Amino acid sequence: MRVARRVRLSIATVAVASTVAGLCGPTSTAEAAALPGRLESGRPNVLMINVDDLAATDVRYMPNVKRLLAQQGTTFTDAVAPTPLCVPARASLLTGKYAHNHRNWSISGAHGGYQGFTGRRNTLPVWMDKAGYRTMFLGKYLNNYGKGSERYSRGEPGWDDWQATIDMSTYNLMSPKFNTNGTIQSPGLYSSVALKNRSIKMIKRAGTNVGGKKPWFLWVNYVAPHAGGPVEASDPKRRYPGRPSLWLENTRPMPADKGRFRHLELPKTPDMFYAGPGQVTAGKPYTAAQKRVMRYVYQQRIEAAQSVDRAVAGTIAHLKSSGQYRRTVIIFSGDNGYTVGHHNRQGKLWESSQASRIPLIMVGPGIPKNVKVGSAVGNPDIATTVAALGRATPGRAQDGVDITRVLAASVKAGKTLYRPIPVAAWPTNGGATSKYRGIRYGRYTYITVTASGTPVLYDRSVDPYETRNLARDPRYTKVVAQLRTIEAKYRSCSGSTCPKTYAATLATPSVG
Repeated sequence: MRVARRVRLSIATVAVASTVAGLCGPTSTAEAAALPGRLESGRPNVLMINVDDLAATDVRYMPNVKRLLAQQGTTFTDAVAPTPLCVPARASLLTGKYAHNHRNWSISGAHGGYQGFTGRRNTLPVWMDKAGYRTMFLGKYLNNYGKGSERYSRGEPGWDDWQATIDMSTYNLMSPKFNTNGTIQSPGLYSSVALKNRSIKMIKRAGTNVGGKKPWFLWVNYVAPHAGGPVEASDPKRRYPGRPSLWLENTRPMPADKGRFRHLELPKTPDMFYAGPGQVTAGKPYTAAQKRVMRYVYQQRIEAAQSVDRAVAGTIAHLKSSGQYRRTVIIFSGDNGYTVGHHNRQGKLWESSQASRIPLIMVGPGIPKNVKVGSAVGNPDIATTVAALGRATPGRAQDGVDITRVLAASVKAGKTLYRPIPVAAWPTNGGATSKYRGIRYGRYTYITVTASGTPVLYDRSVDPYETRNLARDPRYTKVVAQLRTIEAKYRSCSGSTCPKTYAATLATPSVG
């Protein structure tokens, strides 16, 4: 207790100036002891929980996540997926690199999926393994994993315990199949239940490893609420067999949760089904029938998330009962956001906050309780942070920063600190030409649509739902010019040339 309290109180002692000046520089011994998760008695266990397609706004319907994580830790309210799509987001979590550097930016094709991911022997689990951690993987890996000879392999480099779902069974939420260290298993359980049960068993084994003294790193990847099946009678394809325009992508809740949110309406926000002037990336208007189906899709997603919410509670209960909770840092996140009619779109891979923002919560020794931090962080930063927690040496120059140091600086400053995040997206099925590129910086989101060269600027301080493109507004001429310069500076950044510093003020001028 005294150790945990000392670490927790010392978080505010990290000087803002040193943190802002070089967040990814070498960490001194004194700094290490003062940062969250650096236990004086040794390195923490790290439990990284990733939830597929969970939007930041979905967490409001997850009571256990709110009670056991958000209220017991720190929520990063401006966490984003710089390339909001499953594969590039996960590749960033494995490498600490932006998509333009790891170049795995699509679902399939030369730069997509499992087959397109290179450098597998130089990833986060390899670094953690070399640092003396027991490394464990569970759940969804990169899309298309398990379709080739890897289906029967003993796992990817760096993982001591490998239990990955194999495609396309990954999306059979009622009964996924696992490659368990080279053996194919089908537990016949709903996906979230199977993942929870397995994660607890893995933690039990890790807790007894070398007398329980060897720290462990477990990455659990839940699939719900991602689209999945099998198709049920109430789904659009069964209800409207002759109307493919109504076959919106849908998921499958656990039977116990089916219908729990049948009265849930779509969010009544200004961006819902909105495609007003200047909305160059908005989709085509939805019909009244499609809007009704979208409400059902939203209901199913929230119902599917309930199984993950219970799984989180079960895992934390085991950590506490086994005595491992106080020496474990938990990082809960999504891989990307998700739209359900926002800007007339369903899915991800758009620049809007609903598609790009991810839930990100940290809990553990030294992490302040029930705190919200508005400083921007991204998927690459999570990998960099895990390596820093384990005092592992990355084999790649990190594009990301250690967000425990961001947290320390923000708490010390008592305000949001600002740092630009380069954003970009590519077609889902391969192709080297981007869909858009830009920057997310403080209150602003600025992108250029590649095909047309059209600029898009949102000022989220006055338009949080991003309904007005201000790129041509004369009041924002200087803002656009400065954001264009910043975007050009970081478009091809790598390692030390990527944005690492935080400041108390934006480099762009305020408007209004």
